[in-house]
Amino acid sequence: MTDCPEVIERFHVKDPEVLREAAQDAGDFGCEEAIPGLIILLQNPNLGVQEAADLALRQLGGVEVVRGLCPLLRAEDAQVRNLAMDILREVGNQDINLLVALLEDDDVDIRIFTSDILGSTRNILAVPHLCQALLKDPEVNVRYQAAVSLGSLGFAEAVQSLNQALSDEEWVQFSVIEALLKIRDESSINALIQAIPQSTDLVASMIVDALGEMGNLKSIPLLLKRLDESPRALRNKIVKAVVQIMGGRTLNLLPTLEQANFKDYLLSALEDEDEEIQDASISGLAFLRVSEAVVPIIKMAAKLNPDFEAHQDRLETIADALAQIGSTEPLRLILRETDPAATALTVKTLGRLPGADSSHLLMDIFWKHDRDVQRDLMDALCVVAGDEAEPFFLDLLDRHNDGHVLKQAMRFLSRGAARERDNSGLAGKLFTFLDHPYPDVRAVALEACISLGEKSLVEKFHQMFASPNADKRAMAILGLGNLGCDTHLNVIRTALEDESTAVRKAALEAGIKLCGLTEEVFKMISLRLQDEDRDVRLTLVTLLGDCACSMVNVAPILKSALSDADDWVRIRAIEALGRLKVKDAIKDLAPLLQENNPLVSIKVVDALGMIGGQAAFQILLGMLNNDDPELINAVEDAIAVLQEHEEG
Repeated sequence: MTDCPEVIERFHVKDPEVLREAAQDAGDFGCEEAIPGLIILLQNPNLGVQEAADLALRQLGGVEVVRGLCPLLRAEDAQVRNLAMDILREVGNQDINLLVALLEDDDVDIRIFTSDILGSTRNILAVPHLCQALLKDPEVNVRYQAAVSLGSLGFAEAVQSLNQALSDEEWVQFSVIEALLKIRDESSINALIQAIPQSTDLVASMIVDALGEMGNLKSIPLLLKRLDESPRALRNKIVKAVVQIMGGRTLNLLPTLEQANFKDYLLSALEDEDEEIQDASISGLAFLRVSEAVVPIIKMAAKLNPDFEAHQDRLETIADALAQIGSTEPLRLILRETDPAATALTVKTLGRLPGADSSHLLMDIFWKHDRDVQRDLMDALCVVAGDEAEPFFLDLLDRHNDGHVLKQAMRFLSRGAARERDNSGLAGKLFTFLDHPYPDVRAVALEACISLGEKSLVEKFHQMFASPNADKRAMAILGLGNLGCDTHLNVIRTALEDESTAVRKAALEAGIKLCGLTEEVFKMISLRLQDEDRDVRLTLVTLLGDCACSMVNVAPILKSALSDADDWVRIRAIEALGRLKVKDAIKDLAPLLQENNPLVSIKVVDALGMIGGQAAFQILLGMLNNDDPELINAVEDAIAVLQEHEEG
């Protein structure tokens, strides 16, 4: 251990590096006798020496450090003074009496500095002295800092003095209000509200904001009494505070007369420029279900820019509030106007109000708007409409040519069609869209036809399978795969040998996902692992890996895929074996780690972690000496997964 006298001896050397190391040693070895020397080093012009002395003094702490630092509060050098203050904030609690005595100092700056430091001591003994400074010190900045520190300490014993200080000048009132907000004592509520009439507009506003944040229900009656006599700006702040405290839902518990008056104040607050006040007003109006608020809310919100992310979130919240009000008649009035922003918000709101009223409103205006608005109307209709809208959607299929509108109409019609009724007419109409020029429309049309499950489509799909167009043959095989696999296996077998990659992939999907992986289907699709097209092989391995198959053991074919010529086929096979937790695949996976293929190695590591067991653990453990940091990270993650499964 370093000898403390030897450390202190090094304080006399001029070399900054020696001084810095000496200061560090003094702190590390607890050399309390070095404190006077460290106080001197704290004033050294070298920053490294200053930092080392600073750290050492914090490490040592104690009464001697406090006593040694207090004189530095009078230093001319601001850097030294600030360092002393910062250290005292940490260690000043160890001689609180010395600090509180400085509150009587003739030097105003010393009293300000001391008030600041005492706020960090976390010592209740500082409270009465700071309260005395708050109420009696002639210097406003001392009183201000005393209030700040009382708030930082957070002891309720300070509340009475803080309440009294609410009558001080504005600068002090700011810090007093903040302190009371931090302490949140019930006894301050009356004092805060009583201070409003005598305060400036700014201070009164701060008081109301503080009461709102404190959230104490006891302030509600007092705030409501202030509404009538307050100027409009302050009244709007009170409205926000009341909504904030009551949380919206309990506004309905107000007496009927107070509710009626408060509704008027809420409507008035909508016109405030402060967005927080506007939002509080909207929230209150929504909980009270004030239908006359719908139009002004929409007109206010129409000024927002939907391209701004913050405005997007706000518009969604406003639409939720309008839907909560639940009144459709005002929305009808808005839809008669030509403001596109107001129309967009109204449509967004109607999309949150399921039922025939909303549905009819949206359908009534559909043909009066351009394509972009019609798309929004369709999205809303698909959410809220019921059987009453079926003729409208059928008409759209005949009259409209926009892809989005057609897709939504087909989704709605196929979703709402009852299986027990005759849907052959609808199925025939949807089937015609399999010839549509847009691929995405054809895809949705196929989904809709499949969703209907209409047996009348079987013959149509058989005819389509004979088409020279590969896309049509692919759609046909997917359709047939959903409409009675047992009777269409021969068609799927034929499709698996089709010249088109797309058709062979569709046949795999029809066989595995739609028909279910039976022994017969498995024999058919297994041959595709030798397909000349890697996309077909990749599709096969991916589908098998995702298949919840209990009747067939797919592991052998997945293990065979590990030797495929295409890396991505192998990777999907590795992932599938891991997901399926195939224990006997470990011996097939391990050799792949010897290949110079980082991605394959990482995938094998992931799979071993999922499979688990002693053999996988031993392989992973042996890889922790690898030089590749990315692979090491993967190994560590895999071991964590393995351990979690073993413990679970």
